[in-house]
Amino acid sequence: MHAETYTTPADQTSATKAPSVASEPTQASTQPMRKIIVMVGVAIFVFLAFTTYSVQKSIQTSQKQAAIKDLYFPVLERVDANIVRLDKMEERFLQAVMTGERDPIDEAANLNAAGDKAFEDMLERYPQRAQDIAKLRAEFQHYNAFAATTSAALMAQKGGDAKGMNLALSDLRQHIKAFRESSYANFLQTLEESQAAVKFNLYMGIALGLMNLAFMAVLVFFIRNNVRMMTVIAEQNATLENRVAERTAQLSQKTSDINAMLHNMSLGVCTVVPGNTLHPEYSSHMHSIFGSDSLDGQDVLERLFAISNLGVDAKDQVATALGSIIGEDNMMFDCNGHLLVREMQIEGNDGRAKMLQMDWSPIVSDQDVVEKVLLIVQDVTHLRELELASAHQKEELDLISQILKISIGKFNDFLDNAKKLAADNRRVILQSPGRDPQAITALFRNMHTIKGNARTYEFRLITDAAHAAEQEYDRLRKNEEAAWNSEALLDELGAVEVAIARYQAVSEDKLGRKGRASDLLTTRGVFVSHDAIADLKALAATLEKSGTDLTALTKGLDRLGLIPLERIVSGSVDSIASLAKELEKPTPRAQLVGGDMALNSAFSEALKSALMHIVRNALDHGIESPLERIQAHKHAQGQLHFVCTRQGDDTAELQVFDDGRGLALHKLLQKGVACGMFAPHAQPTPEAIAELVFHSGLSTAEALTQVSGRGVGMDAARAFLTAQGGSIRVALNAATPGVDAQAIGFTPFKFVIELPPCAFTH
Repeated sequence: MHAETYTTPADQTSATKAPSVASEPTQASTQPMRKIIVMVGVAIFVFLAFTTYSVQKSIQTSQKQAAIKDLYFPVLERVDANIVRLDKMEERFLQAVMTGERDPIDEAANLNAAGDKAFEDMLERYPQRAQDIAKLRAEFQHYNAFAATTSAALMAQKGGDAKGMNLALSDLRQHIKAFRESSYANFLQTLEESQAAVKFNLYMGIALGLMNLAFMAVLVFFIRNNVRMMTVIAEQNATLENRVAERTAQLSQKTSDINAMLHNMSLGVCTVVPGNTLHPEYSSHMHSIFGSDSLDGQDVLERLFAISNLGVDAKDQVATALGSIIGEDNMMFDCNGHLLVREMQIEGNDGRAKMLQMDWSPIVSDQDVVEKVLLIVQDVTHLRELELASAHQKEELDLISQILKISIGKFNDFLDNAKKLAADNRRVILQSPGRDPQAITALFRNMHTIKGNARTYEFRLITDAAHAAEQEYDRLRKNEEAAWNSEALLDELGAVEVAIARYQAVSEDKLGRKGRASDLLTTRGVFVSHDAIADLKALAATLEKSGTDLTALTKGLDRLGLIPLERIVSGSVDSIASLAKELEKPTPRAQLVGGDMALNSAFSEALKSALMHIVRNALDHGIESPLERIQAHKHAQGQLHFVCTRQGDDTAELQVFDDGRGLALHKLLQKGVACGMFAPHAQPTPEAIAELVFHSGLSTAEALTQVSGRGVGMDAARAFLTAQGGSIRVALNAATPGVDAQAIGFTPFKFVIELPPCAFTH
């Protein structure tokens, strides 16, 4: 858009006369203008010539410096690295002689290989001195071989030429240092040549500068002859007032638009100026958020943060950060912006809590200085409530998916057992006046069982809470100076009980598993199969016809309240599927022999808990990884065997074993000696060593994990069975009397469980 120019009649008259007046000077100045054009052309030509020459010299200098960097720096770096490796090799050989171990010699060999690689790189980069480098490389290899042989001889106490080894090391160091000094001298010489070229370019630059000054003088002279252009500039100035008025109107319109936005937007927008005060211009929504009539000029900390839930330290950090940002370089915002709070909670005028989200941005001047800080405040209370509700629903759906993975019977059995163990822990805590090792062992055993069962079904809430409580019990068990704090123990146990109750609430309230729906396979009801009902009907029909022996019918009725051994075993095997996935092992196959018997619910719970620890122990410790089993000519999938035999009319024996590598008697012996169970030079029988698997706190695991390493599994199994009148022991398949216990390794074994008469009655 072009501005119009208005002229008066007098101006038009003068304008018509101007060409006739200026015609003579124009013709008179034609000759000097030609001279000026020639001079400017010559100056430009000379300037271009000098510039081209200087650029060529700069390129040559840069190429030389690049050659120095690509050659000498890597070579000197590798020489220095080999000097360091030589010192480390000397240290490793001395360490090998002093400790009598060969590992340092192997480490020296690795250093020698790295040094040889460095010499090889030097040969590729520095072919001018290939002969010297090859000689140093040979001496380096010779020293390593000579020192390794000498160190091995000294370790074997066969004598060795230690003096010759030191002499070879000294000569090698001297030769490497001499090579480095000569290479460095070449580097200095090349660098001096490069510096001479740089000086020449400097002089050339000075000459170019002088030429530029001369060229500028010519331009100034040329500009002086063009003063007549000021007339055109004066004409343009005549329209300046109109342009200023237009710009002012545009600025006023933009200001009005911004004010309208500030008064109508649903965001709190304000700026913080020097002194940590609020600028007079801010959005009206700030009043709605903070409930104030005026924020103009008030201190940002006293007005915006005083009613928040921020602590004194957080407020001081905000004040310090704003003080170090406003009025300083923009980089200070990057360094201190993290100290500005991004979220806080305040109490509104209605008494309800508000959650505010804050975004800070620097407002920077042309000099890259922060003039003020823009603060945008948004009320996200409703958004946070929706997020919490969404998270709660997501957690609830996750719990439902976990519960639905197993049958209602197994889930109710798990809940009953977990609540029973948790109640037993609460009773132990309340009845123990102080620190009691037996009480701590019982707490740890029960909680470990809860965690193991929860991990079996992937109940993560219970697993995490039980793991935290188990860690505290483990600390009390291992640290004799740890104080017994009943309140803290009850709080941790309460967290476990809350997690259990959470799963129960979801099962009952969300899945409707209340009343009759939850009677299946629980203590409130007994599942009777169609086959059992058919057998009882057949017996009743037979007795009705004959009217004689009632023994068979009585036995059948007695078995109605009992749980088949087959179901107990299958449940224990099914429980390790998740553990097998975690250990990257196939779920083992199970074989039950003699499982045609049933047990009462009390003993079934104890046997189920014991078998859970036994099968998890077998999968974690006994059954090898698929690769190890294949190398040992075994099937990649392990096998678990359960063999039950009658010992009489009212007793039975259950043997549990796997086809893994067996019991690590050598590791058990080491743990027994470390724990003071055996004397350091004692030779206990293999049976005595095997008995340590039931010792609380003793484990052969290499590292502590959520699965093993705490030494509580088999101790818990024995405790559960003993409490119900049963027992468990280890039977070694290949125990040989008189064999040195130190030489015993992995030995096949069986767990033998005695089923007492009370296990078969109601």
